[in-house]
Amino acid sequence: MAFCVAIAGTFIFAFRAGRHAHHLRWENEPIRPWMSVPFIAHTHHVPSAALFRAIGIEPQPHDRRPLRTIAREQHRPVEDLMRDLERALAVAGHTHPSLAPPGGKAP
Repeated sequence: MAFCVAIAGTFIFAFRAGRHAHHLRWENEPIRPWMSVPFIAHTHHVPSAALFRAIGIEPQPHDRRPLRTIAREQHRPVEDLMRDLERALAVAGHTHPSLAPPGGKAP
């Protein structure tokens, strides 16, 4: 009985560790044109309404358009949208590793 409990515990903790590692991978992933605003908000733990406002769109609950589609509809480069979203994430307190200066000090 103890052996079965030990094996079950091992599987449970391994599953949780794998899920946590997978989540950390997405959280550190840079913003890409295929991502949607709700996906970015979810992975960075930021309200999606704040990100929608940052790119000049009224928040809608089921808007799952990728950034490239939004950029095309707004007639602006997708890089501008990604830059605006990175700024909104920084304002919300989430600093992306690519935006943080090396050593944690500002130049």
